[in-house]
Amino acid sequence: MTVIKTTALALIALLMSATAAAGHHEKGESPKLAAKPGQIVIVYYWPCADVDSGMALLKEMIAYERDASPYPYSASPAIHADGALVSVDVHSSAESMEKAVAWQEADATWQAQFAEMAAACGSADDLSVNVLTMQ
Repeated sequence: MTVIKTTALALIALLMSATAAAGHHEKGESPKLAAKPGQIVIVYYWPCADVDSGMALLKEMIAYERDASPYPYSASPAIHADGALVSVDVHSSAESMEKAVAWQEADATWQAQFAEMAAACGSADDLSVNVLTMQ
């Protein structure tokens, strides 16, 4: 019985030191904020009839925005738990978001890409938008 206790204690000590060495308890290694106070996060949610095609088009649109938009912001595509397409955009401010949206509305290439997504996903009326002001 003593051998079992000694072995178990040694194993626990080894596992504890391995966990600590892996850096799980260091303050500097904690996850960063998704967005900073004052930034605007937009969550686009679009149930899509052809998710594979819709996702490919969404990724193309995001790549185009990164290269062409005069108002930089980050965007990431995702699939919702219910299978809908999602894009999460982060803008530095409300003013920056308004300028980016105005650019999208005026940019013929962006509008053509949006029309392709609507054709793949169904009606653009199914697209919902949630705008969040980070605190």
